[in-house]
Amino acid sequence: MLLPLTRLLRLLSVALAGLVVVALVTVAPDAATAGTGGRGGTAVIGKRVQGSAVYRSSYYLCYGYANCQSKGMGNAGYAQANRTMYWMMYSGHNCTNYAAYRMVHSGLPNKRPWSGGGNAMYWGTSMPKITDGTPRVGAVAWWKAHTGPAGSVGHVAYVEQVVSADEIIVSQDSWGGDFSWADITRASGNWPSGFIHFNDVGLTNTAAPQVSGVARVGSRLTATTGTWAPDPATVAYQWYAGGQPLAGATAASYKPTRAVVGQPLTVTTTASKPGYPAQTATSAPTDPVLPGTLRNTAAPAISGDPTVDQVLTLQTGTWTPTPDGLAVQWLADGRPIQGVPVGAGELTVTPDLVGEQISATVTASRAGYADVPAAAAATAPVQKATFGSVGLPSVHGTPRLGQVLTVDPGSSLPAAGSVTVQWLRDGQPVPSADATTYQLTADDLGHHVAAAVTRERDGYVATASRSWRTGAIKATPTMQLGARASAQHSVRVSVRLSAPGADPASGPVTVRVGRGMVRADLVDGRAVVTLSELTPGARSLRVRYAGSPTVTPLRVVQPLTVR
Repeated sequence: MLLPLTRLLRLLSVALAGLVVVALVTVAPDAATAGTGGRGGTAVIGKRVQGSAVYRSSYYLCYGYANCQSKGMGNAGYAQANRTMYWMMYSGHNCTNYAAYRMVHSGLPNKRPWSGGGNAMYWGTSMPKITDGTPRVGAVAWWKAHTGPAGSVGHVAYVEQVVSADEIIVSQDSWGGDFSWADITRASGNWPSGFIHFNDVGLTNTAAPQVSGVARVGSRLTATTGTWAPDPATVAYQWYAGGQPLAGATAASYKPTRAVVGQPLTVTTTASKPGYPAQTATSAPTDPVLPGTLRNTAAPAISGDPTVDQVLTLQTGTWTPTPDGLAVQWLADGRPIQGVPVGAGELTVTPDLVGEQISATVTASRAGYADVPAAAAATAPVQKATFGSVGLPSVHGTPRLGQVLTVDPGSSLPAAGSVTVQWLRDGQPVPSADATTYQLTADDLGHHVAAAVTRERDGYVATASRSWRTGAIKATPTMQLGARASAQHSVRVSVRLSAPGADPASGPVTVRVGRGMVRADLVDGRAVVTLSELTPGARSLRVRYAGSPTVTPLRVVQPLTVR
């Protein structure tokens, strides 16, 4: 049964005014399915209201070309082109002609893609291979006859927006009605029987994604999404190396690893939006990935005393990322020190380095990264060492004219490389007396002798030490005595003293016979004394020489008979 057109318009105006309206469909008579024309029913979609709460269902967003245009809901030019038949559909306000117009307007030829009837109910069944239950922007929403808002000839509309899998916004025209936009939910009972994907609107990439940054190991690269129309809801990323996808590299940024050195990188972005098939776009390739850059975060440093035989220690510094290896080169005044093992963290200072400044270079290496050197600051010039301990030399032998003295140089730490001896007379060097032994001469008489020992070692400061001095050097005298009676109970004694190297001897002598005693001074080594009032008999003649600065004392005793 048909509703009068005036009643239909009244119902539509009530719906637009926001009053309570139930879903209602009126349809025009069927068109001949074998004819050239095609049309669909007049779809009436209302808003359900219960009490004070509004439950979202299917409802009009606008009605009429002008009303819809004022709300930004256009008709893609159909208002000016609706007198033309598209896909052999009846022109004017007709859902099939409007849907066919939108397909032709999207780029399809103005020729119906199937043969047979053009009424709305035939659209989905005539194109089963491209009809499914998935809403897409640009698809044709299709209702079978007597389904949802459709009448006996079905209904078609153009999908303008996919809000979700359960809500769409369509634009449509209606036989005997007017152009409109409507919001349809699955729960409303007005959900389409299917969606025909003649020429869905796709996301369009208007500018490919771009990669910024240096393609280097460890250096972060960042990709843009690219430019899309319309704006996508989400964009996914996938990075590629040499055309192969990189596992886990699905973020907007990526740090190349050692595994991709030498390979160009690209990023593919996949744009998604409800109602649109996902689309991808790929960036231009980067340059081949360069080795990464190691960074020295704390410089190497040398610790220790730059003195011969001391050990210098190198702290190799800190690096990021952690190197696979560190190569150490020790330098003296900027020149490589030969003979030091590669990578040695310690250096024993040798004598040949005296006066030179010691530095070191540490070169860090890591697979996939360029080697990076870092220098340790130079030390002060290397100094000669000093002997840690030195024993005093000692002189052995009798300090007498003609005797041989021997020096023991003592020990030192470390051991001396060479020892030099210099004999001293009263602190002054004795010419040509530089052996470890020294024979005392007449020149030494009355003087003190000592030995000075100088120790030397390569890289060490020469160290001199001196022995204790001897007592005064003296000659050993010999004495000749003569005694004869000069009178009764008297004896005349002659003394002759000789000392090789010290003649003539001088000094006092004491002559004793019994209780008699006489003192006299030697003159030219001689002295004559007379002792009187002696007790007759066998007696001992005792002569004592007190000595001099160059001659040792002497005491001689011999028998004597006093008459």
